Amino acid sequence: MKLKLSLTLLTFSFSLSAYDLKETGEDISSLLESYDKSTLTEISNELIKMASKEENIGEFDLASVHYKRALKIRESIGLRSHKSYASILYLSSGAQFQAGQSCEASISAREASIEFAKHGLVKYQEKALIDHEAYGKVCSLVALN
Repeated sequence: MKLKLSLTLLTFSFSLSAYDLKETGEDISSLLESYDKSTLTEISNELIKMASKEENIGEFDLASVHYKRALKIRESIGLRSHKSYASILYLSSGAQFQAGQSCEASISAREASIEFAKHGLVKYQEKALIDHEAYGKVCSLVALN
C-alpha cells in the first residue's frame, strides 16, 4: 500500500508544472475517482510533508502548489470543516508569501484565521490575522509599484 501511495504521489507531483494550476482540478478529479477517502487523506498528508520539505530547501512555489493540492483534496472529501484544514491554509499562506505571492498569502491567512476561529483556536486565529494584515500591506505596496 505504501509503495502504491508513493508511486501515485510521484506521478501526481510530476504530472503538473509547479506554475500551472489550471489542470490541478482535473488531476484531483482523477484521484477522487480512483481512491477512497482514507487513501485520499493519506495522499493529502503526503503532499503536506512534501510541501514542508520543499519549504525547507527554498522551493516555495512548489510548496505552495502542494499545499493547494492537499487543500483541494480535503475539500473534495468533506474535510474543509476539520481543524487540520485551517492549519494547512495557514502553512500555505507562509509558502505563498515566501514565493512572492503576497496577495494570495493574505487571503489564505485570512481564511485560516476564520477557520481557526470556528474551532476556538484563538491563539492561532490571532497569529493568522496578524499575518493576513502584514501580507496585505506587502500586497498593497506591490500593487502600487
